[in-house]
Amino acid sequence: MKYRKLGDTGITVSEIGMGLEHLLDKDEKTVAGTIKTAMDGGVNYFDCHPGNSYENSGDNDSYEGFAKFGRAVKGLRDKYYTSYIAHSAARSPAAALPRFENWLKAVGTDYADVYMIQFCDRARDYEQVTGDNGVLSHALELKAAGKIRHIGISTHSAEIAFKAMENGSFGVLMYPVNPAFDVVTDEEQYKTEDLGTLWDAARGFTAAGRSGAQPRKNVYSECERRGVGIIAMKPFGGGFLLKAEKDAGFTPVNLMSYALAQSGVSTVVPGCTSPREISEILTYYTCDDAARDYSGAVARSRWSVMENCLYCNHCQPCPAGIDIGQVNRLLDAVLFNSDADNVREKYNALPVKASACTACGACESKCPFKVKVAGRMERAAEIFEARG
Repeated sequence: MKYRKLGDTGITVSEIGMGLEHLLDKDEKTVAGTIKTAMDGGVNYFDCHPGNSYENSGDNDSYEGFAKFGRAVKGLRDKYYTSYIAHSAARSPAAALPRFENWLKAVGTDYADVYMIQFCDRARDYEQVTGDNGVLSHALELKAAGKIRHIGISTHSAEIAFKAMENGSFGVLMYPVNPAFDVVTDEEQYKTEDLGTLWDAARGFTAAGRSGAQPRKNVYSECERRGVGIIAMKPFGGGFLLKAEKDAGFTPVNLMSYALAQSGVSTVVPGCTSPREISEILTYYTCDDAARDYSGAVARSRWSVMENCLYCNHCQPCPAGIDIGQVNRLLDAVLFNSDADNVREKYNALPVKASACTACGACESKCPFKVKVAGRMERAAEIFEARG
C-alpha cells in the first residue's frame, strides 16, 4: 500500500480506501472479515456511507450497520480514518446533532476524522448548507469542540465543487473521478438536478466535434492548488464503465489507476461487499504495469479525448530526463487557474525543467493521445521559467 496526504489536513491516507455503502447491511462475519482484510492490506480510510443500514426516517434511524463497523475496528482507532455522513440541506443542525452522537456511540469513537456533508448537488442545497443555521455552521461548532477533525463536502457538480473551495471551510472534497464523467461539458444544461443526467451525458458523449477540453478536470487542479484533498468516488461510474463499452478494456484496476493519476486525488474509495472483493481490489499492488495501464482503454472508448494529456506516462522515459507527466499536470493547473504560486513551487522543485526539452519527438511517437508534448514543454518553460 502507498499513502498520500489528504490535502492540507495533516492526515495521510491509503491510496486505496474503501466505501462501506454496500457492506454495512451484510452479516457480522462478512463485515468483520472485509474490514480485517482491508486493514491487513494497508487500507486506513473508510468512507462510512450508511447504505441500506441507515433508514432516513427521523428517530427510527438504524445504527446497527455502524455498530458492526465499530466492532470490527474496536481497539484500532489510531490505525484508521473515517467519515461521518451528514445529509446536506435535508437536516437542520438541531436534527443533525442526535444523529451524529448516535453514530459516535455506534462506531465507538469520540470523534469523526471527516464530517462529510453529502448529496449537495444543487445550488439551492449548497445555499442552505452554507447559510445561516445551515449544516456547515453545525459542523464548524463540532470542529471547535473537537468532535470532528475536518469538514468535507460531497458533490457530483463542478459548479458546487468550486463554490465549496471558495468558501474555505471545506478541507476535503468527495467527487466522482472517472474517464466518462471527466469529458462531460454541458453542466449548464443538466446542473445535476437529477443525478441520472450525469450518466446520461456520459452515455451520450461522442468525441466527434469536441474541442478536447475536459472542464470537470479543472476541479482536480484547483483542489491541488488550494490544498483540498480529493476522495475519488465512483471510479467505476457505479459499474457503468465496466458495462457500457465492454470491448474497450476497462477494469477495476486500470480505472483506479486513472483516478489516482489525477491531480489532487488522495484516495479512491471503491465499494466492497466481501473479503474477496477487497482482496481483488488490492491486487492493484501486485499486478504488473500493463494491468494498471488505462491509456488503451480510454483511447478505445467513446470518451477518448485526443491531444489531451491523461498522465499515463507512456511518453517516458524522456531522453532529457523531464518528468513529462508531472510537468503537464502543473501546466494544466496554471492554465486552468490564474493564481498558481504553490504550483510554481512544485515546478521549481523538479530536478529537470521543461526548458531541457530538445523537441526530439521520442515522447510524441509513444503518446496514445497524440499530445503535442514539445509545444507543451515550451509553454511550460515560458510560464514557469520566465524572468521578470
